[in-house]
Amino acid sequence: MRTKFLFASLLMLISLGVYAQEETPVKKYGFKSAIVKLSTDMMGQTVQSTAYVDDYGAKESQKIKMSVPGMGEMESGSIIKDGKAWSVNYTMKQVQEVDLGEIKQPNFLDLSEDMMKEFNIQEVGTGKVLDKDCVIYTMETETQGMTAKLKVWCYKGFTLKSVTDISGMTITATATDFQEDVMVLPQVFDVPKY
Repeated sequence: MRTKFLFASLLMLISLGVYAQEETPVKKYGFKSAIVKLSTDMMGQTVQSTAYVDDYGAKESQKIKMSVPGMGEMESGSIIKDGKAWSVNYTMKQVQEVDLGEIKQPNFLDLSEDMMKEFNIQEVGTGKVLDKDCVIYTMETETQGMTAKLKVWCYKGFTLKSVTDISGMTITATATDFQEDVMVLPQVFDVPKY
């Protein structure tokens, strides 16, 4: 069951595009900081999460709360800073460093033609999420031997909505609250020492 929980958390992070693209800090978003509340429908279950962004995406953190059958309420998350990433299970007090080289995501703020080819990205229109003007893209990415097909609504490079199909599962994530250029407490980027 723990493996299923960690796998589900990883799928959600992929669908949100929260992982960094490179080990060196790059400007990923067109805003300095943000706090974003998200609601995700994953395998028939609604998951609530909060994403924190600072330094234009050089630092990111996400906390996820979900109910796991047989285990009760679980809280997990991810932290990205200094070119490194960690997956954290706050409930089970486990921390695992994640190899960013294995997880590639395009930088939607600065999409190159090479990136568009590599991820089979197509711009398919525009739309609004929380009254923010978004560019809508479709894309394909591969992680851990699985191909994911995504449709994403990007605002200044940040994914405010995504629909991900992977191995017959559909994950839909939508921002329910977006606060741009706000103060983000530095503690949200602290990696727990269990």
